[in-house]
Amino acid sequence: MMKDGQHSEAGQNRSQRSVRFGAFEADLHTQELWKYGARLKLAGQPFQVLEMLLARPGELVSRDELQKRLWPDAPFTDSNHGLNAAVNKLRETLGDSADDPKYIETLPRRGYRFIAAIEVEDYLQAVEQTVAAKSPEINATALPASVAVVEMQVAKGQPPVAVVQASLSGRQAIRWLSLAASVGIVLCALGVVAFVGKSLQSWQLEKTEVSPEGPPQFARVIAAPQVDAADMELQEPPRKDERQTGIIAEQKPFVPVPAVYRTAGTMEPTMRTIISGDGGAAAPQISPDGKHIAFMSNRTGPWQIWVSNADGSNPMQISFTDSAGTPRWSPDGRYIAFDGPGDQGSSIFVARADGSGRTIQVTEGLVPSYSRDGQWIYFASERSGDWQVWKVLTAGGSALQVTHEGGFAALEGLDGYLYYAKSRYPSPEVWRTPLAGGDEELVSEHLRPRTWSSWTVTRTGILFVEDVRNGKTTLSLYDPASRVVRDVAPLQTAPFWMAATSDGKRAIMNDSGERQITMMENIQ
Repeated sequence: MMKDGQHSEAGQNRSQRSVRFGAFEADLHTQELWKYGARLKLAGQPFQVLEMLLARPGELVSRDELQKRLWPDAPFTDSNHGLNAAVNKLRETLGDSADDPKYIETLPRRGYRFIAAIEVEDYLQAVEQTVAAKSPEINATALPASVAVVEMQVAKGQPPVAVVQASLSGRQAIRWLSLAASVGIVLCALGVVAFVGKSLQSWQLEKTEVSPEGPPQFARVIAAPQVDAADMELQEPPRKDERQTGIIAEQKPFVPVPAVYRTAGTMEPTMRTIISGDGGAAAPQISPDGKHIAFMSNRTGPWQIWVSNADGSNPMQISFTDSAGTPRWSPDGRYIAFDGPGDQGSSIFVARADGSGRTIQVTEGLVPSYSRDGQWIYFASERSGDWQVWKVLTAGGSALQVTHEGGFAALEGLDGYLYYAKSRYPSPEVWRTPLAGGDEELVSEHLRPRTWSSWTVTRTGILFVEDVRNGKTTLSLYDPASRVVRDVAPLQTAPFWMAATSDGKRAIMNDSGERQITMMENIQ
């Protein structure tokens, strides 16, 4: 829930019918967005994001605030990728870019900030009437002069200063116009220009002086392409362990082991995009026989589960619940488990992979996965008070708690262990516990995937997507036997979701915008 002050502030903005910025006008009463008099297609969650940003121009609006506003009762798994999709849709509609923003600035791992000048319709009209009554000689068109000055500075390449823009387009505009009525329009105009210029210079100097130096670069074996700001939202701050010449020293070892070395593979993997288009595409999973993939898409409305051939051809929708996510194949490839809204909140469902028959609701929970014998479905639930891993028979029945020290997104390994993300938050630790029962233990300090869904267990080890110190993203492989982390390939985007075949030779992932699905082959 938002704080009371935030509700109040947003409420005040809703009472003001329209907000203008650049070529756009947002009608907060009808929730419509216009550009040069033409109505744009933007509604629902993307418009709500815009509304929250406009309510606090120049201020950070955190991801947590946005998620709680858009999904007040939904868990992290439903809202995290949904928020990314909503912001991407908003940027697309505005013609904005995360790399060179004109309206929405990304603050990596924290949230977003609206950086353009705004004009509020009802407020400006009231000012115009007041000024006109006191001094008929003042033309109402002079009111947004301060906004024009700031926009001119931005057009010339000056740094975006949303706080200055927003303040000059509102209350300070009244002060300048009032002064103009008393001492003359010319003196007022000169004062405004001098004030804005000085403010911009001070702001730029201050930002230059306090700008911290970047962390020292870590020389990795494989160079990766630069990741844009939007892709880096979930990056973990640089870790305090020392990394030199490719060696990672143990800082808090789970057991006494040698230093972990990163080595390059002998052959370069190949990558090809198999699904792309206007509809969303996320959470891809390869079938056990490697011939099909399951994935999430919102091409027909809410997110649903789809199945296609391994090359992306012949897609078919197999779920028809209110929404659906996190698909997982059964070992025989006949069924797909997924989560979605159910009778008692988020629940686990099972549907036939060929789309026939009816969908069955199994239990309350999130993020399902099958045991390798197909008898159980693991899932995450906070029914005990905090997030833990549970399991239930595929036919349903009473659920059994598996972890007791925190757990989310479990995957059964071939070595007699159940692996799982320690939490649902970014850069989680990966833990394991024996399938036969026993202690829960950290796998390695060096195994830190970007998200709870950007890693998987294979015969050769644990493939995972990680953000590294130099701001790049790679696909890496962790070998539990030798505790060695090897860079597999650099990635041009930072995916939330990643999966692989059981032999670890093929991996599949979506881009950061959740619009494309890419298959990586020839993994050594």
